[in-house]
Amino acid sequence: MSNEFDDTNVEEVADGIRGEKAKTRKGNLILKKREGEYQEGSKNCLFICSNKRTEELKNLMHDIYIIQKPYTCYMPKLHPQLVNITEKIDKIVDICIHNTCSFFFSIFSTKKNPSRFILGRLYNNKILDYYTFSLLSYIPMSIFPSSKEVLFSTKPIVLIQGSYFNMNENTKYLKNILFDFFKHKNVESFTKNSLQRLVVITAYENTGETPTQKLVSAPGQGEESGEHVENETNEQNKESETNEQNKESETNEQNKESEQNEQNKESEQNEQNGKAKKKRNKYVMSFRQYIFKKGIYQSEEENDSPKLEEVGPRFEFTLESSQIPNYNLFQEAIKKYDIHPKRKEKKIKTDELGHDIKRVYVQKQDFNKLHTKHSNLFKKSKKFGKKNKTTVQ
Repeated sequence: MSNEFDDTNVEEVADGIRGEKAKTRKGNLILKKREGEYQEGSKNCLFICSNKRTEELKNLMHDIYIIQKPYTCYMPKLHPQLVNITEKIDKIVDICIHNTCSFFFSIFSTKKNPSRFILGRLYNNKILDYYTFSLLSYIPMSIFPSSKEVLFSTKPIVLIQGSYFNMNENTKYLKNILFDFFKHKNVESFTKNSLQRLVVITAYENTGETPTQKLVSAPGQGEESGEHVENETNEQNKESETNEQNKESETNEQNKESEQNEQNKESEQNEQNGKAKKKRNKYVMSFRQYIFKKGIYQSEEENDSPKLEEVGPRFEFTLESSQIPNYNLFQEAIKKYDIHPKRKEKKIKTDELGHDIKRVYVQKQDFNKLHTKHSNLFKKSKKFGKKNKTTVQ
């Protein structure tokens, strides 16, 4: 038996239902959940592995999973169906929708790039953007002695610094997703004592690889007899060198023309296929996490700088590739709708405990006209009373 809805798309069915009204109370609640929310809750993150990984990447994912608790969905096992994970983002999106997650963090390794990870986010159950990074160095959280003192369920202060994040649109969107990911949970208000962690992400230019320099030695001062011999030999060598240079110049010009033609063909093919060689990213991003020591905010002086202690993890990474969001979709995602304030009801006060105290005015009751509802048992008792009187008489 073939079903009518086998060939239809789920989104088309949802669009058809969107205009209709619910027939039951439960259906009305389901339709309200599908609508947009004025105040978005804290976002969950999916942590998932691909078919291959290294031990270093596994520990990194576990440390970030601990930081993001309790808004997480952890899948540390290998998934053989996620081969070439960059080409199978749709499968990750389906897993995120099934587990109600708005972020996904995935690790994978290849022969050329043994340590890579992806960070992406969803909007309205569709992919918004994702970024692939390569891990350069990593120090786990377990090495730091004060990592056990951290309460990871608290909201941290996130500091993202560096001119790299304002260079172009890609880096601006990168800054946005890093802040959105590490800010943890949405809180309306907080106190100074509740602040415990500081997350710092800095971008700096990598100057580790020094360019090759040509060393030029200073000419030495020879004797007078040596200078005459060198001058004679130099004149003879110059004539032979000029002849050789002319021959080489002709051959070089021919080779250059052939090389330019080949390069033009290769560049055209690379532009069509989108496989142009990319330069290595000069900028490196570093992740640090610190803890505020106790008794910082108890001092009366405002200019006292807080004492920080590193907690970990500490790692450095670079951006390899990215898929930035669509402009219209991103503007829709960050749009803030105006909430109409509720009308204040008169004669209502709120207690310190949050209870509503209402003042009600009632007219005086006339007890002569007061009507009371009598039950059937009361009528039966009257009948039994009359019968007993007649029998006695």
